[in-house]
Amino acid sequence: MFKSARSSKASEHIVEQIRKAIFEGKLRPGDRLPSETHLMKSFRVSRATLREALRALEFLGFLEIRKGANGGAFVTKVDVEKARDLFLNFLHFQDLSLKDLSEVRLILEPYVAEKSARVITREDLGRLQELNQECELLLQGQSNADLRLNEIEFHRIIGRATGNPILSFILEFVENLLVDAKEVLHPDQEFSKRVLMAHKRIVEALCKKDPEMAREEMARHVKEVENDLSSLQKERQTASAKSLERQFLVELVSEKGGGKTQEV
Repeated sequence: MFKSARSSKASEHIVEQIRKAIFEGKLRPGDRLPSETHLMKSFRVSRATLREALRALEFLGFLEIRKGANGGAFVTKVDVEKARDLFLNFLHFQDLSLKDLSEVRLILEPYVAEKSARVITREDLGRLQELNQECELLLQGQSNADLRLNEIEFHRIIGRATGNPILSFILEFVENLLVDAKEVLHPDQEFSKRVLMAHKRIVEALCKKDPEMAREEMARHVKEVENDLSSLQKERQTASAKSLERQFLVELVSEKGGGKTQEV
């Protein structure tokens, strides 16, 4: 199955060959790789180089390294969390903005809602209604559930209902970015109430199996969230700027007063 790995960046060539074997179906989730000794001979590399490659594959989510008598390197199915984390690592350096996030949501989510309205099951509708009820109890102080996780789950269910794993993954990823933004901006309870009302309107459209209404309500929801968070961000930036200005003036007066701080 494997060939000798070229000496230059040998560990990378090992990673490429094992990934290719997995993608081609020669290795499947649950399969155990040959022993280290066998792999070292196949790739013609040292134990250190082989282990470097296996650790890289484990980090990427393709392998699970188990210890003990029944241990070894086992092929695993890359899960959503691992894929999302790797994607986040890339986007961390892209200087994202709320506008970027909202633009993607406005392109994606109305379409997802429209498609889901045609195929969503009674079970999924029931779960969406349960989530809205849980959020209502949370806002009334009658539940200890996590409001942000409930809001993600709401959109995740609608995404999964499409039956398209690519749409579902992208939607879940975008929703997690939105939660990160909320963690930074700390929107108030009134914001959460508006989100809940929007979710109720979306569920109503889905229950009616009305694709056009579902699209319109989702688009309205995305725009409302963008406007609310953008306003909150501007308020925070203004407050931060005023705080820095006040600090500068206090320091300036302190210096002019010979080191004695005066009120401004």
